[in-house]
Amino acid sequence: MVTKKLKLDPELVLKQTLIIMQPLILWLLRSGVRHPEFSVAIKQVFLEQASQELTRLGVKQTDSALSLLSGLHRKDVRALIPVLQDLIESGGDHPRELLGKPTLPSQIMTRWLASGWQDKLPLTGSGRSFEVLVRQVSTDVHPRSILNELERLGMVEVVDDHVHLIRDAFVPDPNMVEAGNLLAGSTADHLSAGVHNLSDTDEHKFLEQSVFADGLSKESIAELEQLAKALWLQVMSTLIEAAVPLSDKDEPNGGDQRIRVGMFCYTESMHPKPSTLPKKDKSKSTKSITTTTNNKIARSDNDTATRRTVKKVPKGDK
Repeated sequence: MVTKKLKLDPELVLKQTLIIMQPLILWLLRSGVRHPEFSVAIKQVFLEQASQELTRLGVKQTDSALSLLSGLHRKDVRALIPVLQDLIESGGDHPRELLGKPTLPSQIMTRWLASGWQDKLPLTGSGRSFEVLVRQVSTDVHPRSILNELERLGMVEVVDDHVHLIRDAFVPDPNMVEAGNLLAGSTADHLSAGVHNLSDTDEHKFLEQSVFADGLSKESIAELEQLAKALWLQVMSTLIEAAVPLSDKDEPNGGDQRIRVGMFCYTESMHPKPSTLPKKDKSKSTKSITTTTNNKIARSDNDTATRRTVKKVPKGDK
């Protein structure tokens, strides 16, 4: 049997992946997770997916095979395999707890809570001060930068040159936790459907489509949003009425399949405010082939295979 092999453009796929990553990176930044923690944690995902791909291809799983496919160093592969095995055996779903250190703000807050120091510290000073607390954890980042980050995360408040610890910030909001879990699950399934359609040789294709329109007023956007919400209520009700009896029938007989059907609506200005980066001498910068800010790639011809648009994109916008 001859298996059809799909030819994908690595550079193009990387650029498209970076666009997908933009809102995810924003979520990480708003949650206090920075690049160092993410770069450590993402290694486990590369290894896990490489292992699954080798299994799909029927290739023997060795350190060399996993390293070659994932791009991870073999010493990282050897170190991460026991972690993955522990997660599989324990049924754990929080790999970050086993990979890498907590974020720097979390380390500082943990040290503060464990130190027995009062919840109100002077900003500077040689005794019990916020500056001393930060220096106990790290000397690589200026205390003022850490303070700004903790304020942004809602963990501290500055009043009259004193830093006040906000203990409620360390109690996770159950609603936010549940919402985060739902977002992670639905987004992963949505991406899995699209990735399957683009890269899997299986003849079965998942439903993965959307409708796009631009050049609209805020009033028109509000009208379309209300329509989308009304249509979703109809779709959701119909699916639930069909799924419940099927689940009741199949589960006692060993049913082992799952399905997720979703709908989303997102709006924004066609001309978002550009980011303001520190000015640098471009003549001294190094060009990287792994970085792109060309958001228009989302409108390229390669992105129209599974999506419907309300109107054609002008040629000059490609």
